[in-house]
Amino acid sequence: MHYEELRIYQLAKTLRDALHEELKKISHYWNIEDAMQALDSSSSAVANIVEGHGRKFYPQDNYRFLNISMASSDETQNHVIALISDRHLEKSKGDYFKNKYKTLSIQTLYYMNWIRKKYNL
Repeated sequence: MHYEELRIYQLAKTLRDALHEELKKISHYWNIEDAMQALDSSSSAVANIVEGHGRKFYPQDNYRFLNISMASSDETQNHVIALISDRHLEKSKGDYFKNKYKTLSIQTLYYMNWIRKKYNL
């Protein structure tokens, strides 16, 4: 299986792309720390899924990178909450991203648990 076939990869990539497009609509988004951090952490969530999958023959490494991806997803949620709070991001749009990243974190955890059980980690 190629990483592009993983549901968590597909969700993470779709969310990253949509969040990046939404944040680009914010005037001077590059000067807003939480916007830049959200861009970085959303990209990290995707990249770590890919890197972990690339180490699929080393289940402990795959598990570790998935854990980092989940942490990046959680971090993105935190930055989205801050952007809502600071009124840089409309609440309804922010809530959408917050909830979708929460779903991504949960799905990543399920996948991690599957790997842990399969390989007795």
